[in-house]
Amino acid sequence: MVEAAISLPLILITAMLLIRLFVFYLDILSTGIKEHRKALEVQDTYKGVMLRTYETAEEVVLLRGGVLRRNVSKRLEIKTYLINEDFLVRSGEALD
Repeated sequence: MVEAAISLPLILITAMLLIRLFVFYLDILSTGIKEHRKALEVQDTYKGVMLRTYETAEEVVLLRGGVLRRNVSKRLEIKTYLINEDFLVRSGEALD
């Protein structure tokens, strides 16, 4: 009984922490997918100069509480190159 009274709460606390961390990593994944889709939309609609970079950053924060007393966060930095293919083709034809 004494062993169960000590080990069962520890097992429950560990399981709850693992579930919270799993949800946190799923939130990181969904934020990364959302930002990637946004970058692709910007790249598809880009009509500016021939080549430019697109950079954005998003931070995902795990809510504080429970056993975990630290601020846990993950910063996602998204960088892509925006290429205007129409302008690139026309400039290639002008060089010929």
